[in-house]
Amino acid sequence: MALVFRRPSSARIVALSFSLAPLALTLGAVVSCSTNGGGGGGVGGTTSGVGGGTPGTGGSTPSTGGAAPGAGGATPGTGGSTPGTGGATPGTGGGSGTGGTGTGGAPPACDASAAPPIDGLGYEKIVETDDLNAVVYAAQAPGADDWYIVDAMGYVRVFSGGNLLPTPFLDVSSEVQDSGFQGSVPSGGAANYDERGLLSIAFPPDYQTSGKFYVTLIPTTLASDNTDHDLVLEYTRSAADPLVADANSRKPIMDLVPGNTGGGTPVYSEGTDFNYSKMHNASTVAFGPDGMLYVGLGDGGGECNSARPGAPQDLTVPYGKILRLDPSQPAPYAAADNPLVGADEDKRIWHWGVRNPCRFSFDAPTGDLYIGEVGQWQHDSLHFAPGGSVGLNFGWPAFEGTQENPSGQCNSSVDLRAGDTRTAPIFDLAHGAEGGVSNLVIAIIGGRVYRGSAIPELYGAYLFAEFYPNRPVRALYQCGSTTSEITQIDKICDPNTPDVPCFVPVGDAPELRQVGAIVLGNDGELYLPANGNALLKIVPAP
Repeated sequence: MALVFRRPSSARIVALSFSLAPLALTLGAVVSCSTNGGGGGGVGGTTSGVGGGTPGTGGSTPSTGGAAPGAGGATPGTGGSTPGTGGATPGTGGGSGTGGTGTGGAPPACDASAAPPIDGLGYEKIVETDDLNAVVYAAQAPGADDWYIVDAMGYVRVFSGGNLLPTPFLDVSSEVQDSGFQGSVPSGGAANYDERGLLSIAFPPDYQTSGKFYVTLIPTTLASDNTDHDLVLEYTRSAADPLVADANSRKPIMDLVPGNTGGGTPVYSEGTDFNYSKMHNASTVAFGPDGMLYVGLGDGGGECNSARPGAPQDLTVPYGKILRLDPSQPAPYAAADNPLVGADEDKRIWHWGVRNPCRFSFDAPTGDLYIGEVGQWQHDSLHFAPGGSVGLNFGWPAFEGTQENPSGQCNSSVDLRAGDTRTAPIFDLAHGAEGGVSNLVIAIIGGRVYRGSAIPELYGAYLFAEFYPNRPVRALYQCGSTTSEITQIDKICDPNTPDVPCFVPVGDAPELRQVGAIVLGNDGELYLPANGNALLKIVPAP
């Protein structure tokens, strides 16, 4: 499978498994491309109080508190990120309750007048093992210390009590065979490239009682009835062993059949041959602060949206959209208060106009949504949807990043949907327009806003990355409609540039080369599924 973002000469890709001289990096696969009541903690304010990883008590009404933050100082304390149990809005210890923003009070103070003051960051090893082949994502269930590590080749592995458990939590590896990936980096052509497989996992706020969880899967096995389908699947943990999923509980929440619409090219064909129409899949699922299940769905593939032309601007189809689902509703599981009501409109749609929203996340205290967008040939972007916003059009393919009617190799002729105003990106990463290998080394990875306590200088900053080695991590503040300047943090320190912020390994942590995602732990800290075989924790620089 593949955490893929770019394509060789006609389809931007990023290989999770590759060997780049002089960087000898073999990661085992290519890779494509939250919570109700969340926040945890004690007395709040701009400073989080005591609390941390323990869930709040939840409930169906907001936590108590006033318009102002609770008591506290200028730096965060130990408030956590674990959701409180309960209903559709945060309860005590929730995202707007104790643990960073005050009990039911205003969002944390935000100042975008300068870039985040980060001189450097450290990282520790949580786990690194050759038993993991293509790590692309990781998550913790509400109230738990265990890590659920997603291996794109069809496994979810549990790291518990300092050990990687031998029995997978979920094993769908039989559906991730016959992949186009052959074990070496794509070299500007279609060989050795794929972007399917098992890509993410999400736990609902009530996981401790319901036992349900959700994954995104694009099967590659030719003998499967679901080959190349975009799947969001619901499972339930086993009653006999809570660290193993019940395979018989599988329930499709979304099942999109592969193929072309609108006369798109190239024509879809099942098989092991590289085919652009298999790209830009459902890569991430996540629960929002409202308790709904969000899905980032790509435009359906092809160079310049050629497989399903115009789909991101067409509200009758789900491609090129952020979907908002309620698994408790009947199929197609659209949340009841979603914005579209037209007879032919897809009621699952929340935002639209995206190409490949590989990783996205919510900032629980504000409800703000950040989307990492892997572009076509010239621009990668960060999209931003303020908390409470709905029905935003991010522009693709009428826009690529800041560029209208993308020129060069794209030459888009698709107009913005009639009556819409494009929501411009908050960050644009411009790169070469020549295509091929030159674009294989740029692919934005959407990240997280830091609300932890261990790194005060990072508090309130949005941290995001690029997938490939030698490509940096960056941080910014987003305060309403104002975006700060960027702080760039190199993955590897260069002794020739000692003043450049960089990541420093702590203890026996490996060199940081590749980042598949930036995820939030129940302790409020940030973690990196990295290098294809590791999970790392971001800590203060030593």
